[in-house]
Amino acid sequence: MDNSTTTSGSTKNFLIGCALIALIKLWLLAPQEIVARSAPHDDTLFVGLALSILQGDWLGDYNQFTLIKGSGYPLFIAFSNVLNIPLIVSQELLYLGACLVFVLGMKRLNVRLAFLWVAFAVLAFNPFTYNFFPNAYPFRFGIYPAVSLLVFGLAQITFGRAVEGRTHWLLLLLLGVVLGWFWNIRGEAIWIAPTLGVFFLFYTIQHLNRGIRRFAAVSVSFRASLIVVAGFLTIHTAIAYVNYQRYGVFITNGMKSPSFESAYGGLLRIRTDRWERFIPVNRDAREIAYTVSPSFKQLEPYFESGRGTETWMKGFSDYPAAYFPWAFRDGLYHIGYFRDARRTHEFLSSIGVQIDSACQSSKIDCRPRYSNLAPTWHAEWNLLAGQTLFKTLARMVKFKGFIENGPRAGSIDDDKLVINYKYVTGSPVRPQRPDLLTRTPRFHTEKIRSRDKILRSIAWIYRRVPQVAFIFALGGLGFRAFQIARGSRISIWDALSFGLLAGLGSYAIILTILQITSYSQIGRQLNTTYPVILAFLLSVTSAIIHSRSRSDACGKSSP
Repeated sequence: MDNSTTTSGSTKNFLIGCALIALIKLWLLAPQEIVARSAPHDDTLFVGLALSILQGDWLGDYNQFTLIKGSGYPLFIAFSNVLNIPLIVSQELLYLGACLVFVLGMKRLNVRLAFLWVAFAVLAFNPFTYNFFPNAYPFRFGIYPAVSLLVFGLAQITFGRAVEGRTHWLLLLLLGVVLGWFWNIRGEAIWIAPTLGVFFLFYTIQHLNRGIRRFAAVSVSFRASLIVVAGFLTIHTAIAYVNYQRYGVFITNGMKSPSFESAYGGLLRIRTDRWERFIPVNRDAREIAYTVSPSFKQLEPYFESGRGTETWMKGFSDYPAAYFPWAFRDGLYHIGYFRDARRTHEFLSSIGVQIDSACQSSKIDCRPRYSNLAPTWHAEWNLLAGQTLFKTLARMVKFKGFIENGPRAGSIDDDKLVINYKYVTGSPVRPQRPDLLTRTPRFHTEKIRSRDKILRSIAWIYRRVPQVAFIFALGGLGFRAFQIARGSRISIWDALSFGLLAGLGSYAIILTILQITSYSQIGRQLNTTYPVILAFLLSVTSAIIHSRSRSDACGKSSP
């Protein structure tokens, strides 16, 4: 039989199997509804930004919310609306598509069809997609894990073509474009940097294995990196340019702008005798800042006795790290800024310059600018860091970061808000009043109950199997590292496994720092790691199978 015919038939069977699994998943999720709520810094913001995009007004009028977060998710909401695909469905299609790309990369490496179907199902039924509460809201976590998995899938396919010596610059460009989108969805995207470092190293090693000289191999890898960077900058620069055209500032995210980092970083470097965990800029630091920064002093009434204390302290002794940046921006709006972007950023820069000048002249006691966004680390937290890191890793592999079943309540009783959610997302919106909720037809209630029972049974498996499998996977990866040290050639599976593990470790460290300095607890941030954990388990399994098959082949060929 012709090999091309066999390959074509295998691909057809593979796609049919994956399509059936995807249809089952979509059928189980069909009764899902969106819950409209008042969350001005989260889903209400994203719906409002998407509404402005759909109405041809980019991100709307400039205020303290406009550039507070990346525009990657509002653009996705608007794009789904243009395609007439309900947001709940489009998010699930994106995730299933990312699963398919990842498994397609496995298929290219001659993995058996049955294992490919299992791999796709394992990724597809990841419980964060149905038992994780923000999925009921238009929330960034609805797409962020999918885009993360898509990056790994594209990298895997790129490696395959590189090993085969085939042209793959378009894939590199696409990888860069996806990374650019990834970077503009959430702020902690730096966690993927160690993974990209591992991938770059493997790419270089593969060219060395093909007999290319060391300098030439590094040169080829560098040129490949430039293509990825070009794709990344295409997206990143385009968003910054549109913001410049609309608001006059060449930035993608106001929280990461040089001016905001200058002001906030200046406040963070002020040294005080008294400090408290989770309070990055306490009252003592603000009092010092008022004396050396005329610009910041304009915010004193807001922070100490006005709207700030009424809105953002919320029973705390001072402004928590989770709220202070929002309070800071709200305070600037309260005194007349955040109407004109250039004027606002000039004012923010003046705060940073005035504090830095006081630090340099020794008027006040200051720390170096270690970070412009992360609260100061104290030596007392060193022992806590290890414990928190271990607990974070344990929560990752135990799949316990999501909140089971989601919210039970209805939408907020605000007709304008509900209408915006309905027409922008194109998805069914849960009724907003108790009397409407009681009128839900019995067949629909039964449908939800029966499918929820199935999904909870599936989630029960994920709560138990991955944590055991992860331990074996670490052992398997350690064994592969030993084999590689003994001279075994590193494979695509090995590179992917080490890269995924590096990403998980990096994300765990970031979440550990957040839990110690800024948040007393985390939950929703963990959901990005769940598909990565599953991809890691599949990759290590494939690496072990691949190494065994190669060993068997060598054994059979020897006399």
